[in-house]
Order: sequence, then C-alpha cells, then structure tokens
Amino acid sequence: MSLFDRRSFLARSLGLAALPFAGAASRVFGEDKDKPAEPPPVERKNLITEGQIAATRKGLEYLRKVQGKKGEWGGSVQVAVTSLAGCAFLAEGHQPGRGKYGNSVQNAINYILNCSKSSRKGYISEPAGDQSRMHGHGFATMFLGEAYGMMRMDDDTRTKMESAVKKAVAIIAHSQTQLGGWGYQPEPTYDEGSVTVAEVMALRSCRNAGFQVEKKVIDKGIGYLKKSANPDGSFKYSLQGGGGGGTFPLTAGAVASMQLFGEYEAKEVKKGLEFLKKNRQNQVGGNWGHKFYGNLYSTMAAYYAGGQTWEDWFPTMRDEYIKSQQGDGSWMGEYDGTYCTAFAVLTLAVPYQYLPIFQA
Repeated sequence: MSLFDRRSFLARSLGLAALPFAGAASRVFGEDKDKPAEPPPVERKNLITEGQIAATRKGLEYLRKVQGKKGEWGGSVQVAVTSLAGCAFLAEGHQPGRGKYGNSVQNAINYILNCSKSSRKGYISEPAGDQSRMHGHGFATMFLGEAYGMMRMDDDTRTKMESAVKKAVAIIAHSQTQLGGWGYQPEPTYDEGSVTVAEVMALRSCRNAGFQVEKKVIDKGIGYLKKSANPDGSFKYSLQGGGGGGTFPLTAGAVASMQLFGEYEAKEVKKGLEFLKKNRQNQVGGNWGHKFYGNLYSTMAAYYAGGQTWEDWFPTMRDEYIKSQQGDGSWMGEYDGTYCTAFAVLTLAVPYQYLPIFQA
C-alpha cells in the first residue's frame, strides 16, 4: 500500500479530512548539501489493522480527558509527557485548532510555549519545578518542530513558534559536551545516552521543519552515539561516566537516532539491530525497565530497517498493545498512565506516517 493510499485509509478510519501537511518531510533539506543519505530501498508491508486504529483512538480519548487546565500532562515531568502526548495527537493526523482533538493539541503547544517564554534563554522547563530537565527540553523541542512542520498557523503563532524553536536549538547546541553528548542539565558538563537520543531527535525534527541546525552539532552527536557502541551491538549509558548501559532501550534509541540521520549502513546500526532482535523481550507484559520508551524506539528502528525486520517486529508489538489496553483507553506501567499511553499511541502510530520524524 502506498503512502497516499495508507493515509487515505487512515483518514477514513479516523474520521479526518484529507490532510495537506504531508509535504513537510519533502521539503526537509531543500538544496542542503548536508542532506543525510537516502534510506536503502525497502519494502514495508501495510500492517495497520482496524483494532490498532481503535486502540490509538481510545488512547487519545483518554489523554484528552485527563489533560490539565494549562494544557499539560505528566505530574512531576510535565514538559516531557506533555510533549510526548502532543506528538501522539499529531501522529494520528490531528492538527492544532482543527477537529475533535484540535484544542488538545493547541493547548499542549501553548503550554510548551509558555514554559519556553518563562524559562531562561528558551530552556523549556516548568517554572513551578519540573523533573524532565534536558529530557523534557529535547522532547519539547521535537514536539514544536513536528507541529511547526505540520500545521497551518497565523503570523503571530508562527512568530512565537519560530522564536521558541530557535532558542531551544541554541540551548541544545550550547549544552553539548566536548564528547558530543548531552546530560541532564542545560550545561556542557555531563553526557548520557538517553538524553543524547532526545536532543539528536529534536535536532532532526527541527531541521525537517526548515530550521537551521549546525552540521557540526549533528556530526558530534552522531559521533557520540557511534563511540558509545559496545562490541555486542548494545550502547553505553555514558562515555564520560565510564560506560555502563548495554540495555535494550538505550540501544533502540541510539539505533533509531542514527537511522534518522542516514546512517542506515553504519556497522553500529547493523550490529545494534541484531542486538535488538536477539534481546527482544515481552514488549508490554514483561518486567523490564523503560519498556514503553524501548518499545517506541525499537519500533522506529524496525520500521526504518524495513523488509523482514519490520514484518517480524511490528505485528507482535501491535497485538500485545491492543490486548493490554485498559478499559479507559490508557496503558499502565512505569511512571503514570499519561506517560505510558503517550508512548503506546506513538508506537502504534509509527506506520501511519503522519509524523514527519517517522518518515525516515
């Protein structure tokens, strides 16, 4: 099924009008000489089911009902979870201010813009105290980049979003360590793998949307991930911290990040994919840490790889998520229902291909 046919099917199933924003990814780099390598030609079977669509719809309805008055989700990590939940709505093709969930998306954007405005130099953090730190900043920058690339907006909104994104990208560039990674605080003093993944993906999203991102920042970030690769295909927790890691979620995030920047044939990516295949665990019911995070990034990595990797990977993931969804539309596990539900909806929505960052 072609991308156009798949989107037409989804639009009918989800009750959406024909969506004009799919061209965002097509203008990713224009005449940029630093454009990442094109992915190798791969076949990806259409694995979307009616049950999957119903599950993502129920998940979004749950998120709509529990959204806070300021447009936030997420308790003590509001910036991170609000950004992930906002991306979940975008991933199903819902645009700000339009349709059933238009207000939910717009309110989430407004919340993130307010956090950017009230924080120092554009660092996106909840003024009242937020534990998201640079994880949250990365997710928020990605959310704004994805929304900017997809939505129609008036001049005032465009100006606000452009200002916030440019400042957010500058914070990311400033906070990069000499080794090329990022840490928990907006300072170049420490680096850690999962934060690095968040910032690298944010930079890719913003560059997709047409914002200027310095090539040297990207190159150092990808270089950090490559240097973090272990001989068995897994990835270290921290270069500066002396290693550690080797976990499924860290490896999934690193592999997907490198694929997003065209590193499809890199040995670190190929060995990382093999590690993910060998160490695949019970996706939803298993008792392992950061599984919702790991599920999203491993699904992205499998989709980018395409072919048999994708066909072997996604159906089991999809069906387990459908079976484990709660009656209220949520998924439960680590942290809280909004965190898990946002990640679950994003994972199921990877093959929908509405979100530009899923279109690698």
